[in-house]
Amino acid sequence: MFFWLFLGAFVESNGLPSDALPVLASYTSSWYAVISMFSLSTLGISISFSVIYATYSLAYSFRYTKLRPLTYLSNLGAASGIVGVTLGVVMLLSTYALFSYKFGVNLVPASPVLAVFVAALTGVFMYSLGMFLVLLLINFLGLKNESFVSFIPLILAYGFGFTQLYAKLPASLLYASPYNAIQGLMYHAYSVQPVPVQFTAPTGVSLDPFLLGVSLVAWVVLLILVDSAMLRRIKTRDVEEARQV
Repeated sequence: MFFWLFLGAFVESNGLPSDALPVLASYTSSWYAVISMFSLSTLGISISFSVIYATYSLAYSFRYTKLRPLTYLSNLGAASGIVGVTLGVVMLLSTYALFSYKFGVNLVPASPVLAVFVAALTGVFMYSLGMFLVLLLINFLGLKNESFVSFIPLILAYGFGFTQLYAKLPASLLYASPYNAIQGLMYHAYSVQPVPVQFTAPTGVSLDPFLLGVSLVAWVVLLILVDSAMLRRIKTRDVEEARQV
């Protein structure tokens, strides 16, 4: 991710007017939003492996101990939120340092508190999405495609991230997509400017940050409820099944 930020600051920025502060702030915010989402999407990968190796212990614990699915999800969600904050702060400081140095302007984040909160919420979302995908495998599909499915959160991040960066999508789709909601909120947190429909052409129609936040929170709540229901019926799977061709 540092490599992508370096390209954004020192390669892709050629031709930008160095004296137009709003343009530089919008450009910096768009790169921060996209790269931060890529970084946080890796949380979904690690979650899948941890759950697969714990299927026997989880099935036993939910049946014979006081551990409950919602408690288990809450603990992992809190941990993912902390990791999200850590990654978010690293990306925030890195973006500020690289782009401010490149342009010779103090491009300080306009709302770092909001950026940290969005990073925490994104960490919880990525964890709940990764949990949902791996529970689909454990309960219904088997583990043969586990290596591919575990990377779906990152694949979706690249797909939605670059699409909003270079293409103009319908506003309704951007509101409905949790990935675009994350990008829009991070863009707004760094710049406090209206969230553009297309990052490379920040003019015309803009998105409401409040509605983006509502969309992301709704997705988190929905996924956690579904994960909790699926965890109650978690099956025991042999991890060797994932190694079979």
